[in-house]
Amino acid sequence: MNASSKHVRDLILAGTCALTVLSACPVLASDISDLNATVTKLVRDINTGDFRSVAAACATHASIVDGFPPYAWQTCADWMKAYESNNKAIKATLGTLSIGKPLYTEVRGGHAYLIYPVTFTDKQNGKTVSYKGNMAVTLQKTQSHWAFTGVASAWSGNAL
Repeated sequence: MNASSKHVRDLILAGTCALTVLSACPVLASDISDLNATVTKLVRDINTGDFRSVAAACATHASIVDGFPPYAWQTCADWMKAYESNNKAIKATLGTLSIGKPLYTEVRGGHAYLIYPVTFTDKQNGKTVSYKGNMAVTLQKTQSHWAFTGVASAWSGNAL
């Protein structure tokens, strides 16, 4: 290999390394915006009772933990079915989930972890009940969107 071709090879190698470093750089603002929009849509779908959209927003297998029996699910569809069943059992209305600004956001490559302060309000046996806590979500980027791989809520200081 002559000096000229070695120089070209070194330039290509350096350029490839630079592109690799740039692709691992901090998260783009558009990713953060997309993630927050995805979470906001999930909350809106829960609040309007669009449980098919909730299930469609999730990966095939997602780990869900929430404050009603059986407390853990492996799919969003099963979680929403249990939510409807629980509402019937405790004579609750469709609740309203409100989220605040993210308390924590971490994105690494195609994976994200976010924590939000949340308030859930509904009526149980005609009485308004409100729970405060946090909701953590995990998402994975697909070719077309961010898909939920996990949703967990923790309700503190509430009489569940």
